[in-house]
Amino acid sequence: MEKRAIISVIVPVYNASQYLCECIESILSQSFRDFELILINDGSTDNSLSICKSYERQDNRIKIISGANGGVSKARNRGLDVAKGEWITFADADDYFLDDALLTLYERAMQTGTDLVLANALKLKNGKSSELHRLKNEVLPNAIMSIKHFALWGYLFNADIIRKNRLRFIDGLAYSEDRIFIYQIARYCKTIAFCNKPIYVYRINETSACSSQDGVRKASHHLDAAYHLNQFAQIYRKDDKVVYNYLHRQSRHIIHLGLYLFVETGFTWEKLSIIKGRYNQWFGDGIKVSFFFYRTLISCLFTFERRKIITFKK
Repeated sequence: MEKRAIISVIVPVYNASQYLCECIESILSQSFRDFELILINDGSTDNSLSICKSYERQDNRIKIISGANGGVSKARNRGLDVAKGEWITFADADDYFLDDALLTLYERAMQTGTDLVLANALKLKNGKSSELHRLKNEVLPNAIMSIKHFALWGYLFNADIIRKNRLRFIDGLAYSEDRIFIYQIARYCKTIAFCNKPIYVYRINETSACSSQDGVRKASHHLDAAYHLNQFAQIYRKDDKVVYNYLHRQSRHIIHLGLYLFVETGFTWEKLSIIKGRYNQWFGDGIKVSFFFYRTLISCLFTFERRKIITFKK
């Protein structure tokens, strides 16, 4: 019988050859050894797959899943389908773990008895790194309202919660998909534990999806995510108005973020009609919802122009 790893590390890989070796080696060199590394080759057209295979030949803890390009959510779901670990953590192929990252996450989970752990991370830009958060080493109740970070990296998730509740990423969604997944897990966690020690390096990569200049795509995905979060919020509508209102505000925040990214990457009336159509598809075209859309759009335009002026003055 195959031994079950304690931690499953899931890494979607798409045309990531520039940084992939650094990512894989940072995992294989961890002081915590009882893990499996699941590399999901998402239809890469560079030599990412051959890099993955070269490491697979060196270490039997590596599993490779390869298929046609289906997007980051589908890739992560494929990883979840085969993950055998008691705990699950994620990494992006252009980022890397720091020394003792897995040990730090696992020990924090064991010390606190929680099902959800978040550790600090570093942001790497132009060769300079800085801490992303000012976390305290604390355990907080009401996990769903205590979340302080909405990207997957830095988290350790109890795999049983994911399996028992059949939790998955929304297929096709490439922005804010991680936020919704984290909320889904937090629903089943009584507490969340934090660790101030940085364990992960998030690289600002100009070729990543987050750096894309396709504002229509970014905005459309954020609107989709906002809709799905609204649907998730309905679970709490009758029994917990506080959580419901919190999630509703978060949904609006995602809409604001999507519209700002749209404005930031080039505003045109033709593109706006596409975005408004997408918005209407999810939220309707009534007076109230349209007013919120245009009010948010105008706010984003003002914010963008103000930031341009501030940058110019500097």
